[in-house]
Amino acid sequence: MRFAIDSNILVYALIRDEPRKHELASEIMVRAMSLDAVIAAQTLAEFLNVVQRKQPQLFEEARTQARRWKITFEPLDTSSHHVLEGADFAARYRLQLWDSIIWQVVRSAGAELFLTEDLQDQLTIEGMKVLNPFSPTNSAELQALLSSSDHQIDW
Repeated sequence: MRFAIDSNILVYALIRDEPRKHELASEIMVRAMSLDAVIAAQTLAEFLNVVQRKQPQLFEEARTQARRWKITFEPLDTSSHHVLEGADFAARYRLQLWDSIIWQVVRSAGAELFLTEDLQDQLTIEGMKVLNPFSPTNSAELQALLSSSDHQIDW
């Protein structure tokens, strides 16, 4: 199953303020490298923006990591079509514009699942479902998604 990774996962993979989320996000990113995962270019931009604002001392490390993820995931570009479709989507479902644009980008690339803590967990719209990977109630579903790896996530 193709899935999309949101910026909050990238942030937790780098910033260690919340150890449980850091470990889980890091594990997701490692496993995603060998799975059918996509990242929007805007997601990388949001990641860099958050790190620069919240942890400026880590900005150089974030820039280096973003370059690595660019090579690994070949981030999906945002077109004017995605922006306009995202605006319509945001109005129709009463969602934030930036989340809606990312939704349009990753959905147009065939993602069926969106890993994020920023949208309502288990929300399903137009063929894509939101999964909050940090919610313990989603551990079995997350494990199934990431199961092609040879070890299990330690909750």
